[in-house]
Amino acid sequence: MTKMNRQFSNREASPPRQHISKLAFLLAGILIAVTSASLLFVGYVASQASDQQAIANEKRLFQHTLENQKYRMIREQLKVSHWDESVRNIIRTFDYDFVRSQIRGLWKDYSYNKVLIIAHGNQVLAESFEDYTHIINRPLNETPGYLPLVEKARALYMSNRVRIPGGYSHRSLQGLEPPQYAAVGFIVIDDKPALATAMPIVPDQDKITLPAGQPVILVSAKFIDEEMLSSLNGQLSFTNLTFLRDVIAAPGSPSHFVRDANGQPLGSFSWQSRALGSSIWPTVIPIVLILSLLLAVLAFGIAWRIGRLTSSLQASERQNRHLALHDTLSGLANRLQFNRVLKSATDDLPASPFAIIHCDLDKFKSVNDTHGHAAGDTVIKAVAQRMTDIIGKGGLVARLGGDEFVILYRGFTDRGRLTLLSGQLIGAVEAPIPLDNGKTAEIGLSIGIVTAPECGSTPEGLMAAADDALYYSKENGRGQAAFARDIKHLFAMSVSGAEDDHTSDAA
Repeated sequence: MTKMNRQFSNREASPPRQHISKLAFLLAGILIAVTSASLLFVGYVASQASDQQAIANEKRLFQHTLENQKYRMIREQLKVSHWDESVRNIIRTFDYDFVRSQIRGLWKDYSYNKVLIIAHGNQVLAESFEDYTHIINRPLNETPGYLPLVEKARALYMSNRVRIPGGYSHRSLQGLEPPQYAAVGFIVIDDKPALATAMPIVPDQDKITLPAGQPVILVSAKFIDEEMLSSLNGQLSFTNLTFLRDVIAAPGSPSHFVRDANGQPLGSFSWQSRALGSSIWPTVIPIVLILSLLLAVLAFGIAWRIGRLTSSLQASERQNRHLALHDTLSGLANRLQFNRVLKSATDDLPASPFAIIHCDLDKFKSVNDTHGHAAGDTVIKAVAQRMTDIIGKGGLVARLGGDEFVILYRGFTDRGRLTLLSGQLIGAVEAPIPLDNGKTAEIGLSIGIVTAPECGSTPEGLMAAADDALYYSKENGRGQAAFARDIKHLFAMSVSGAEDDHTSDAA
């Protein structure tokens, strides 16, 4: 009987042990499934977060680059609109040869597709078609797309107009931000989207006055075509950068939506994000399979994968921070980083003086026209390296966009050594630059120099002074350096010489 009891006991005990074993396997399977699902979910969330952060950084970078393009167009147009000679030869008298020369210069030097001169009553006095300037007298309402910018430019002029003996003038631009004296926006011209600037023609020295009434407006426009997209992308290196007319892209997509000057939807700049081309799934899935087979290494596998994800996110963040503060083509600091360093430097004044060396390449456009944009990229990289080699640890070299560079130099601020340093920079840039096709490119360099605190103590004031010095350097022979503190005296001599030349030409 005892033996039978033992056999019964064994038969009764076996099912519970089998049930526990199955339950253990089931729990292990559930644990593996939950862990795998959790890992997949973490991977998905991390991938989504990384993509969203990368796209957000790209959108900020594009917006910053587009703002740079707008400010650059304003600076280019100022060379005609902010000039006593323009007031004298366009407003006071209408010199056909002068008008054609200035409009042709805007097309030749900066590739503007359209340039218009618009008088009061919305009458178009001159209009360019590439290199041809048509002197006309037609109503602006034939091309109404310009009207919103023209009206805004007039309103800005009236808010900045000041009375002086003999007539009117305009407040000094050095105390104004570009949006306070120039209208910039997207418009449609000949059924083509374009980026345009409009600003009044005003004197720069108050040696000639403006008449009463509405101003004469200068309008310049560039079509949003392959050339503009290529110029923008030269600072971004985005993939498949395009402009889609009448398309409103999704908010989270790699795009930048714009409206025209009337506030109506115009379209979207769109590109392929770097984040969308990457995926962590090829590495996640094999790990999930391994974890399913090797329960013993589950904890190690999860920790290892989380570590990988964290490193990936940190690397992505480091890369995004680097892209946000550096020019992608040259590797130099970009405008955002330069502005931060400049603000910090001005905060340290007057204890720590410094100099700003504003540089612009001469004959760079001819390199692009002759050898192509790839050669232009090679030239930009070579110039960046040569400038960095010369400046060394004494300052920060930055590329503001296009062929424009700026240096914040702390090594010394005395005129003699800054002159020698500028000569070294000019000599280095003028040296032939080898191109990939076996040829060489030869360019020049014009420099404007301002020292702080001698010439100012605010970022805006110093940059305006450096820009004036650079402009003077380019207008008076190029391939040289001009100091901001000499500009008033030198500019007075330049204006006197220009008036003598004009009198001689008229004779």
